[in-house]
Amino acid sequence: MSTTIEDKILNQDSFNMKFADAAFSLSGDLNPGWAEPTFEDFFTRVTDEPVLLEQSRVIQMRSLQHDIDDLGIDLDFDAQRNASTGASTGLTSNETAPIMKRKQLLAQPLQAKTIIPMNFIDENIEGEDFLSKWIGLLGTEMGPAMERYGIYADTSVSTQTGEGTGFTMTNGLLAQLKAIAADSTNDAAGFAPLTYSNNALEGLLNAAELYVEQDGNMKNANIVVPPAMYSKVVRDIATRESDYGDTILKDGKIPMIMGMEVKQDNVLRNTRHGWDTMKFDSTTGLPKGNGSTVDKLRYAFIGEPSNVVFGMMRDMDVLNQFDIDELGYKVVGLAKADAKIHYDQDTIVVPYTKNAKSNS
Repeated sequence: MSTTIEDKILNQDSFNMKFADAAFSLSGDLNPGWAEPTFEDFFTRVTDEPVLLEQSRVIQMRSLQHDIDDLGIDLDFDAQRNASTGASTGLTSNETAPIMKRKQLLAQPLQAKTIIPMNFIDENIEGEDFLSKWIGLLGTEMGPAMERYGIYADTSVSTQTGEGTGFTMTNGLLAQLKAIAADSTNDAAGFAPLTYSNNALEGLLNAAELYVEQDGNMKNANIVVPPAMYSKVVRDIATRESDYGDTILKDGKIPMIMGMEVKQDNVLRNTRHGWDTMKFDSTTGLPKGNGSTVDKLRYAFIGEPSNVVFGMMRDMDVLNQFDIDELGYKVVGLAKADAKIHYDQDTIVVPYTKNAKSNS
């Protein structure tokens, strides 16, 4: 006897689901495959969590400078015996010296502050509890703010568009990957070709292939994308007319591309510090200083999570003081932090534009 989807839902069993292209039909009815939340807490708000920061390697720095040491060695075998006489041979002169280098975290002093007018606190129904809740909220938001800073900070950007000046103090992940892309001394690509909104799945597949070709570590790698790109990819997978699409999105599990999980991070839904616009080569789709300007950019990351390193000083504080001039409370979050790509080949960024690619 066949079991209906309704029975599987009631019994909390797994089931395959295909998604319609739009939430509502032309008559205004909710299309199959779309869920309509009735209460705010019906869904777990995973998109509000800084996914990239949560899965990255976080180092609690004890000083402003922290070295991430690399130690490597590439061995070649020598014969222990002489091929013609059979006699043992001594040590040869071509012993391989260890490769020693390092990446350096240099924590930058940062502050995030808000001001709450005194009359707002007096008139607020929460009364005296409001200030403590606001301080707690600021502390909670330090995580997403730290992730945005670690991604979009860029010393080459001269103007800010609403961001704090801390974004100019160091180079974040995007600036580092752009430098890797411009470095011809190694095989790491840094940047994947530009992906358009109407080609999201193919773009991620091409980027994943590029990641494999540059010897990226696939064993523990995953793909972190902005929500707009995630919805496009899930839709493309669900409507793909092949067994390939069915095996990627099966039994309600997290979508996977080439064995790597695709996750969304709400922090990536808006760019900062001038990274919403870049110039790309119209042929290769790679960043190019005199290329064609593309806007509405978002960024996805492919790589081993621990390869992205956030260094944070342990003395992160949230403070408040009464400010006579402002007639209110000044609430300040203090931090010292930096972010680094450890191994060039183990992280790649996928520039994604919400624009559609013209067929012309």
